[in-house]
Amino acid sequence: MSHPLYAGIDFGTTNSAVAFSDGTAKPRLIEMADGEQTLRSILFFDAEERDARRRPRSYVGQDAINVALDPIFEGRLIQSIKSYLTHSAFGSTSIFGVRMALPDLVAYIIAEMRNRAVQQMGDFDGPIVAGRPAEFVGSGEEGAEDLALTRLRDAYRFAGFGEVEFEFEPVAAAYAYATRLDRDELVLIADFGGGTSDFCLLNVGPSLRESAAQRDAIIAVDGVGIAGDAFDARIVERCISPQLGRGTDYLAPSGKSLPMPNWIYDQLKAWHKLSFINTPRTHNILDEVISGSAEASSIVALKKLIQDNLGFHLYRAVEKAKHQLSSEYETDFTFDIGPTRLHQCIKRVEFEEWIAPELAEISTCVERTLAKSNLSFADVDRVFMTGGSSFIPAVRQIFAERFGEEKLRGGEELTSVANGLALVAYDRFGRGA
Repeated sequence: MSHPLYAGIDFGTTNSAVAFSDGTAKPRLIEMADGEQTLRSILFFDAEERDARRRPRSYVGQDAINVALDPIFEGRLIQSIKSYLTHSAFGSTSIFGVRMALPDLVAYIIAEMRNRAVQQMGDFDGPIVAGRPAEFVGSGEEGAEDLALTRLRDAYRFAGFGEVEFEFEPVAAAYAYATRLDRDELVLIADFGGGTSDFCLLNVGPSLRESAAQRDAIIAVDGVGIAGDAFDARIVERCISPQLGRGTDYLAPSGKSLPMPNWIYDQLKAWHKLSFINTPRTHNILDEVISGSAEASSIVALKKLIQDNLGFHLYRAVEKAKHQLSSEYETDFTFDIGPTRLHQCIKRVEFEEWIAPELAEISTCVERTLAKSNLSFADVDRVFMTGGSSFIPAVRQIFAERFGEEKLRGGEELTSVANGLALVAYDRFGRGA
């Protein structure tokens, strides 16, 4: 049975959400698990059990995390799938003997959101509006954006949806922000996800809210493939990798002194990639390094981290440290790998130095967005910041210096895009129906 509401789906790098709108009240967010309105964009495939299609049994979101942390389960944990949408070299992967294409993996997450929506709202078969970043991660290659959108369309189709239209995620956030206003404003939306930072300059307010003209009020859109994951990677690079042997040498069986392979640490910066290198080849390389290294205990800890699939545990510790640095001037990072304890006091000023290249790219993108409009920073009435990285003081400072602290607004950091997408869906398909 068709449902009278209109759906918006925000498939994110780290978190995903679904909302419905009928155009008359605040959009309703679908509950995902344990009262949460977002679903972690994580998959876990069981190494032993199979589903009805003879594929490895899958778990999504918090269920995936719970199973992955349970030592009785063996399997493969996958996160940040959205970051690979533009990668033509990543066509498919083998998961316990079953070849799965990238849209297949995305479809597991989208199907889980659809199932939860149907349970709470009833079946629906109308068109939906799905979010997309202004700039996909890795979209610099020719044809990369078209590839990403094609894969997303396929994923939504595999998950059971028919007609799907896309909207820029910062535009959707603008729709959500506009519901708060009692007068028109020129607003810069700054949407920080796990993989991308997107910006949209547009007019919002009551004069546009009750018409289909909101989409035409967009003045400029831009984005950069940098956000929360990149900040996490800097903590790994500067705090963790040196404690696990990066930069050291070892004596090879040939008697030659060789540097510790950097490619292992490049994978370590994206924790979900550790499962890709948890192979006999990697173990053999590390055993050779251990036998000839003066820093053998550090390399032993690195091997255990990989072999015991501790990537997600490490990620949680990194994320905790990052969050603490948003409210504190320093934090003690600790992480145990067997008998080895990683420990370092991280000062906020150090963290800001580590992420300086990413901050510079975000700053440049903000300035580029304004330059497209031929407007000045003073012309902007408000800056609405959404997404987890909007809490990082150094990120916020970029906007405070250019627009003034008094113009900055925030709220609903993880759900504003989904709410806005539902409002866009109503505008496109429901208004006047």
